[in-house]
Amino acid sequence: MTRIIPPKGLREIGIRTKQGTKVLRTGKDGLFHVNDPKLERQLKAEGLGVASASGVIDAQGYPCTACGFNSWFKKCGRCGTENTRIEMDGSSG
Repeated sequence: MTRIIPPKGLREIGIRTKQGTKVLRTGKDGLFHVNDPKLERQLKAEGLGVASASGVIDAQGYPCTACGFNSWFKKCGRCGTENTRIEMDGSSG
């Protein structure tokens, strides 16, 4: 089963199928739960996204100032630049 993320405030959507219009409603978690791969592709084509399995990370990190890579470590693993930590509020420290 695929979980599809709707835009904020969207609770149901009507999708055209060969049998007519199918109405999908979000679950208690606010996501559409889809079992049909064709329906999933159709929702993606409408601009809805697939929910991430790992969730959202709000930890501090070391975004690279040279190449833009988001690293957990001070030294960029992609280009080797030493970076400063970005705090949760967006300030560097």
